[in-house]
Amino acid sequence: MIGLSTVWTSAAARSGESLLQPILDAGITAVELEYRITPQLYHELLPIIRGQAIRVLSIHNYFPLPEGVPSEQASGDYFSLASLNREERQQGVTSTIRTLETAHELEARAVVLHLGRVETELPKDGLQQLYREGRWDDEGQALLTREREERARHRAPHLDAVLFSLDTLSKRAEQLGVILGIENRFYLREIPDKEEVGIILDRFQGSPIGYWHDTGHAAAFETLGICSHEELLRLYSPALVGTHLHDARGIDDHRPPGQGEIDFAMVRRYLPDNAIKIMEIRQRATGQEVRDALAFLKKTGY
Repeated sequence: MIGLSTVWTSAAARSGESLLQPILDAGITAVELEYRITPQLYHELLPIIRGQAIRVLSIHNYFPLPEGVPSEQASGDYFSLASLNREERQQGVTSTIRTLETAHELEARAVVLHLGRVETELPKDGLQQLYREGRWDDEGQALLTREREERARHRAPHLDAVLFSLDTLSKRAEQLGVILGIENRFYLREIPDKEEVGIILDRFQGSPIGYWHDTGHAAAFETLGICSHEELLRLYSPALVGTHLHDARGIDDHRPPGQGEIDFAMVRRYLPDNAIKIMEIRQRATGQEVRDALAFLKKTGY
């Protein structure tokens, strides 16, 4: 079964029906609910979900949108679970527990987590900006080296904060029977990098924490020379619980699968048969493009 993230419809939706109906019209009957959905909109979705018109496979933290957070600031990174500010980190833990409890109520298998970031003085999108401006060949490698050095210098307390957060969250996830999916990220400063995925999985071996593979993020890291897409899959496929499937050209991701450069046949070889499969497609894609992406993935063996 292939599901679709509600990111495709949530920005324009004014009701539960207008959020889910385009997804159903595209021939898709399973979704990942995500952080742009307000509590009011969520309550409108419940009768449709409980009527079994559509199945919730996964939920993307933080869900629903936490109280007091403006809709325009909705983000899986709104609270950093790696924050050195105790209050912010605790707000992130509390809000994640709420997401886990919602996932349990909806019988979703997994919650997808962004873990936060290593705070440095460098802009988060410096590498991406150089690439988009066509300056990568001249300046990219020097900035990549500098960003890696800065990240390594500041990493330790932020990684400790992540592990502390996950210690609490893993216990609650186990009680609820929900898996925590640790997602690979788009910006270098974000946690986890390739090594940190392994650190987290080793630390929490035997707990309901697994790896969530985002194809577009992995493709962007490969484009920028940070790490190989296939290497991430090779290292962590045994712990892979789910995947965000979207295509990319260079670092331009969230394209419908089949409209970019990602080798989805390669990705499929590493996916466990029971992995959750979610298309995470940008809002401007048409219904026909979504249907074509679904057909493309099925043809590729998904």
